[in-house]
Amino acid sequence: MAFDLVTSSDRRHSTLQKGFNLRWPLGNVQGESSPNGASRIYICYSEQDIIDAAAQALALADGRITVRSGGHCYEGFVSNRMPGHPNETLSILDIGRLKTLAYQADGQLRSVLVPEAPYGYQFRVAAGCQNWDTYVALYTAAGKTLPGGSCYSVGAGGHICGGGYGFLSRKYGLTCDWLSGVDILVPNPQGTGLLATHVSRESSDADELDLFAACCGGGGGQFGIITSYYFKALPQAPKEVYWLVLEWDWADLTQAALERLLETYQAWFANNQANANTWGLATKLEMRHQNTGNVTLGIHYVDKDGLLDDLAPFEDFVATMLAAVAVRATESIPPFYVVHLPRSSQAGRTIDSLSSAHQAARRMDWLPFSQSVNGSGDNQRGRYKSAYQKGVFTPQVLSAIWATLTRPDPDKYLTQSLIQIQSFGGCINQPDGPTRAQSSVAQRSSYLKWQPQCYWRDASAEADQAHADWIQGLYFQAFADSQGVPLNDQFEGCYINYPDLDMTYLGGNPANGKNTQWYRIFFPNTIIESRLRRTKKRWDPLNIFRNEMSVPTTP
Repeated sequence: MAFDLVTSSDRRHSTLQKGFNLRWPLGNVQGESSPNGASRIYICYSEQDIIDAAAQALALADGRITVRSGGHCYEGFVSNRMPGHPNETLSILDIGRLKTLAYQADGQLRSVLVPEAPYGYQFRVAAGCQNWDTYVALYTAAGKTLPGGSCYSVGAGGHICGGGYGFLSRKYGLTCDWLSGVDILVPNPQGTGLLATHVSRESSDADELDLFAACCGGGGGQFGIITSYYFKALPQAPKEVYWLVLEWDWADLTQAALERLLETYQAWFANNQANANTWGLATKLEMRHQNTGNVTLGIHYVDKDGLLDDLAPFEDFVATMLAAVAVRATESIPPFYVVHLPRSSQAGRTIDSLSSAHQAARRMDWLPFSQSVNGSGDNQRGRYKSAYQKGVFTPQVLSAIWATLTRPDPDKYLTQSLIQIQSFGGCINQPDGPTRAQSSVAQRSSYLKWQPQCYWRDASAEADQAHADWIQGLYFQAFADSQGVPLNDQFEGCYINYPDLDMTYLGGNPANGKNTQWYRIFFPNTIIESRLRRTKKRWDPLNIFRNEMSVPTTP
């Protein structure tokens, strides 16, 4: 089937200019196409469609191509024209229709793009597959899974190459740690089209190994278009999950209690890093602004065998947290997929002991659990930040968190704003080996992962600015001693899959001008950073795949 070209004369154009963040393209108006967005959207149904569409798009005057699988980019890299290029002809290559998931138990699956490649695999996940489709297909076909994200409309295309992280990552590692091979379309030497390439963890060519490593955490839209991911093996899906959501009401919380919660939370994961029996325990702490909702702590647990025979780590964590906070916790009543959890009069059962915790916990089959915690939410406007925490909560950081969550909001803009801090570490942080050497994930020492986030529907400049002030203010205060960015003795930089343009400016503040060293915030390991720069120069020397946060082409 040939690609489907959508231009401004097509009634779908204004909708297909957008992804899963209605801040983009810049200047979009509901129901109208944006002059700052893509002129053309190519709906591709096959690898050949992508090759043909790219050739056509690159032949246009000042043509640039971007790629979309699920559409969840946190910045406008897919949807916006590049700043300073008002005459750019932007084309989005939408590969979301490439949804094949293949399984061959004998491990003899071959590359679709390069059939003569001498590598065999058990699993192939096409880049257009979304998380939920992938989990269902892998589970029903083979009882396997990927340790990926809980937002199940996210596309594999950008998720896996950015690292891929979820509730099972403490137990099994990052998604990219299981990756074995990649089909990728890279620019030809003239920059006029794309060439079919397959790279494997087993490649003997140094340049191919560099490109493979770049696909393991270097981020999407950097070197080419990934069309399929290949795996020689995948972890077994758990049989069941133990799930408990604790809630603390703002009416009961004090600054001292919240600080005890955070300090104890970090210490538990740091102290249990070497204890593999605890790696099936993963958490999502969501501290909502007072106009948004209460503080909740979602606790996911499976034992070392993927079962629920040994609940000791779960009990230790829950008992430790209840004792430390010393403020009444309750069972969270609204479904956890209501990410922003508005405050309500619904009061769950009090949880003040292990007995009451067990009464409130839910024992769920793993597959329904994975569906029930979907955090995709509504498509609206959003801003995000990230940080990897390898050390303790300093007084400065604690004070900044409290000030951000209690920040005055007289106009009631901050109704969907929260600081989310998830568990990290475990298997992710195991000592370097062949898998880690072929990875571009630079953060392997952290125990917590931050994702501050805010959402809103009002497209006014005032609403946009109120949310920018809120989320930027957190980092200005928390990381004032490290120039407004989370890279110091306690923090290990940011996550490339949560792109944040603020980090490309001095002090994380656009008012201060560009920071030429911003890339090291996302890749603080100099060996990895150098390899990514080398890979860009080798595989995309003309910088065909570019955006405001792609691999810098100058030192």
